[in-house]
Amino acid sequence: MAVLQRVAPILQVPAMMRQHLENRRYSQALKTYRRVLVVDDDCNISLLNHVKRQSEKCVLEARRDLERRLAKSKVPIDELIDGIRDLSELLELDVPTSMVMADEDNENEGESKENEGLYDIGGFVVNVRDHPPALACLILQAAHFSLSIKTLITDCGDICNGIFSGESLSPVKAPNPALGGGPGDPIPVETADPKANRGAGNQWKYDVLDARVLSTIKSVSMARIWLPRLVRVAKAAREDEKRRAARIGSRRRVNDSMTFSAEQLTAFEVFVTNITPSMIALVEHANFCALGSNNRSGGREVTVTFGQDAPEKLSTLLRSPLPPSQSTKVGKELAELVELLSQNSGGANALRPDGDSSVFKLSPLDDCKTIGDYAVVIIEKRRCIYAFDVCARGCANRASGSGKFDADALLHCLQNLSDQLSRPEECSMEVEKGCELVVRRCCEGLASYVRDRGDAARLNAVAECADVMTDRISEVVGEASLLTPNADAVQEVMMEDIMGLESAMFDEYLENIRLSVAASTRIGWLDVETDALVPDEAVAPPSFPAYLSASLLAIVRCRAQVEQALGSKIRRVENISYQNLAMQTVAGAVVEGICGEVMQRKTRLKVRQADRLANELDFVKSTLKKFLDEQVSVLLIQTLQLVSSKAGRGRGSAYQGDGPDGLAALEELERLGRVYVLCLSEQ
Repeated sequence: MAVLQRVAPILQVPAMMRQHLENRRYSQALKTYRRVLVVDDDCNISLLNHVKRQSEKCVLEARRDLERRLAKSKVPIDELIDGIRDLSELLELDVPTSMVMADEDNENEGESKENEGLYDIGGFVVNVRDHPPALACLILQAAHFSLSIKTLITDCGDICNGIFSGESLSPVKAPNPALGGGPGDPIPVETADPKANRGAGNQWKYDVLDARVLSTIKSVSMARIWLPRLVRVAKAAREDEKRRAARIGSRRRVNDSMTFSAEQLTAFEVFVTNITPSMIALVEHANFCALGSNNRSGGREVTVTFGQDAPEKLSTLLRSPLPPSQSTKVGKELAELVELLSQNSGGANALRPDGDSSVFKLSPLDDCKTIGDYAVVIIEKRRCIYAFDVCARGCANRASGSGKFDADALLHCLQNLSDQLSRPEECSMEVEKGCELVVRRCCEGLASYVRDRGDAARLNAVAECADVMTDRISEVVGEASLLTPNADAVQEVMMEDIMGLESAMFDEYLENIRLSVAASTRIGWLDVETDALVPDEAVAPPSFPAYLSASLLAIVRCRAQVEQALGSKIRRVENISYQNLAMQTVAGAVVEGICGEVMQRKTRLKVRQADRLANELDFVKSTLKKFLDEQVSVLLIQTLQLVSSKAGRGRGSAYQGDGPDGLAALEELERLGRVYVLCLSEQ
């Protein structure tokens, strides 16, 4: 009894190990197994030898369980790393297999042990026992990863062909790994009546586009699951390489289970040959689903991953770009994929052996990152094109419909792009062309708005352009400078378009004013016989001349229109206010019209008519002198001298003495035209 009590912990080892194995506590099972190591090979106690053999059977069973665990694709990464550690510790125990396997063969006659440690993953056969545990696990997981990518691409092609044949895309989204969906699960579809689907018109096209979006999301989800997993397993394999290299020469392994090939693969080689090509295929598939393959910019050609034998209609749709909303969605996914590759690139490059003499020290994931970067840039360029196109159409509609130059919409568009773009330096050309397009469409819309309207619409267009050039354009250029280094050149082009429209509209307004003034300067009483008017004039009360009233009214109306629309804004070209320019134009037109009327009848002027004209021209001169340029003033003075000489007045003055032909007549005109004088004298 004393002896049995002393060896009781050893006798309990097989039962305890089986209990640990049932609960998958492999570390505890190995720790328990170490108790039987005190029983050496020369022991003559049959009971202890039997206990040792049973314990060794449990160890070999644990080895098979751990090997199966390393060969599974859905085992959590932490459990996978623990399994690598436990299997490495198990192999360190040098458990003899010959006698144990002989006992198992006697117990299980007819069962073959040839396939022990062999695993077939999609046609790729791996013998776990030919490699160290960490390296074997890396090879197995890489095989699962490659098979998942092939399955994903095949399923996507089958789904698109099925949709084209009459099936409809299921509203269920891509499987969620947290809910049990694995990285290799296909995208679900539901079968529908082909006739009903064909009756839906072009619905199959929308379903194919949705399938492309879902496959892109699925690809990124797969990379999110697999890439950190593979890098972590590869790091474990690399650490195991370092430990084995440190032990070479200091310790010899005698057991066959620990004897590996002298030319063993390294973790870096497995990553380069087994994982990197699969990752490139995954990124290319995500790019093809997100971009299509029609590349109009002449850049890198997008690899077609499926649908090479599809019907022409389906093939065309698969190669076409996605609509704007879906393109934005997959753009975010591709940006996340590139970020994921960047995060794991350093870890993959750390797998490189210390003695690697390669000149190029690029990470195995750099090619994948380059392909992904290209796709993200294309997506973001398309996002810029779509955004500016929508903005341009909206601004053009508002400009042509209500005469509004909506610079705020362009500013808002630039702010959104500044927040969304991850690579603005690659999209600078699209930003520049987009800003120019929006401004050009606004100008075209304003021109269309003015085309069927009058002078008020032209002044409104001029006011919109002036506001944009004064206040808003600087804000737009400031926001554009965050997206492009050529903001100054963009500002120059936009200002050229705006100033061209403003100049055309204001010049048209001034020309219309000139034409309207021409009808108001007709001096009708010059064509009436003076003698017939003498009796009536002797008794008629004084009246303000009709042509002066019409002309001054045109000037006042022009001033009111310009002041209401433009206020005191300064025109950038001449650095003069719009009001002064308009007043100079209309006042000059009035004077030129009156002088033209006088010059046409200068040979037929009577003394009494000339005397009256002299007073009225002098009134025009004193009233409009602030708005007349030098050339018009000279013309007015010359005409005034002409009619004064016709009236027989002195050369030094436009009037003489008192009475109707002197200062009294001029004062009477000023009293009658006081309203106009007051309106025109205000600045």
